[in-house]
Amino acid sequence: MTAKKKVVYFTEKELACKHTGESGFDPDFLKVLIAIRKECGFGFPISSAYRSPQHPIEQRKDKAGAHSTGKAVDILVSGENALELIRVAQKHGIQRIGVKQKGRTRFIHLDGCTEEDGFACPAIWTY
Repeated sequence: MTAKKKVVYFTEKELACKHTGESGFDPDFLKVLIAIRKECGFGFPISSAYRSPQHPIEQRKDKAGAHSTGKAVDILVSGENALELIRVAQKHGIQRIGVKQKGRTRFIHLDGCTEEDGFACPAIWTY
């Protein structure tokens, strides 16, 4: 009998802050993200995951955003895959979704933040 191989879709580096290199991604949110990725069956290039409070984008905000909680990702995806990602994410309990589907950089923002984290929930928005 052969042992099952562990499936890993994301590296620590791609989930870390792009500005500081600091790791701060939430392990429970990572489990949800892995389940979504597995069900979707297509690649999830991550353009942004955890953002340290020192990240320039977070510094410009009055209040730190979802990425600073370690419970948010921006996934480079478009077209039919974007729609499938949203469908599967909702199935897995994701209630906060941002959509950018114009221009060269198209992505879907998913986050696992809740009202307890200080964020409106459920919510959907466009960039």
